[in-house]
Amino acid sequence: MSLKQSDSELEIGETAPKFELENYKGEKVNLEDLNNYDGVLVVFMCNHCPYVKAQTEELRKLDDEFQSIAIVAINPNAETHPGDSVDKMKDFMEENDLESEHFYYLVDEEQQVAEEYGATCTPDPFLLDWRHRLYYHGRLNDKMGPDQEVEERDMKNVLEDMLKRREPPKEQKPSQGCSIKWD
Repeated sequence: MSLKQSDSELEIGETAPKFELENYKGEKVNLEDLNNYDGVLVVFMCNHCPYVKAQTEELRKLDDEFQSIAIVAINPNAETHPGDSVDKMKDFMEENDLESEHFYYLVDEEQQVAEEYGATCTPDPFLLDWRHRLYYHGRLNDKMGPDQEVEERDMKNVLEDMLKRREPPKEQKPSQGCSIKWD
C-alpha cells in the first residue's frame, strides 16, 4: 500500500466538474440533483482502504450533524480492485451504518470524475458550497489510523464556517490515504 497526499489542480472558488454516476443500487445521481443542499461534500473513497476505514465514523458524524449538506462518496476503484466492487459497496455501506437520505455512494467506473477533480488518494475530500464551487480541499480530521484519537475535526470546522458564509480557509490541509488504483 502506497501512502499518497491529496493534490488537485482544482482551485478554491472554481466551479466543480459536473457528474452523473450510478450508485451501487443502479440509480443515477448527478451534481445538479443536489442543488437543494447548502453544500456538497464529495469524497473519493473505496471499500478496502484502511485510511477510509479509519474515517467512516467521521463521515457518519458529519452526515448526522450536517443534514443540509449532501455527502457524495465516489468510488473510482470499483473496476480496478476486487475489494472495491459494486457488490461490496452495498456491504460497506451497511457494515459502516452510512445509509441515509443525504449520503450517496457512487461508482466512477471510467475514473473520469476522479480525474476531472484531480483526486489522488482515498479518502480525498472536496467541499463544494451551495453554488458547487470548491470551498475546501482537505482532510476530514487528523486521524490517520484506526487506533488513533481525533484531536482536530477539520471538516466539521470548515463546514460550520462555510454555512456561516465565511471566506474559505487559507490553509487547505491535504488528506492522505491509499493511491487511487488507476486503470
